[in-house]
Amino acid sequence: MESGKVYTTFNDIDRDLEVMKVEKDLSYYRFKRELATTKESFEPENLIGKTPAKIFSFLSMLSGPLKNAALTLIFKKIFK
Repeated sequence: MESGKVYTTFNDIDRDLEVMKVEKDLSYYRFKRELATTKESFEPENLIGKTPAKIFSFLSMLSGPLKNAALTLIFKKIFK
């Protein structure tokens, strides 16, 4: 909005009010979309990601002593 604007007709005022309403609505919907995205990013599956699945798929390829050593190393790193 321009400061100190002088309106000559009510149509000018109505047009500016309509523009401001559309801008306000657009800002509101952008805010709602960003809020939903932020909420979604804090869901547990999004915080953890695909890391556990990758680790378990790697461990399934190992066998015997290698698997035990890998699990021991992972647990030591996690629970320091």
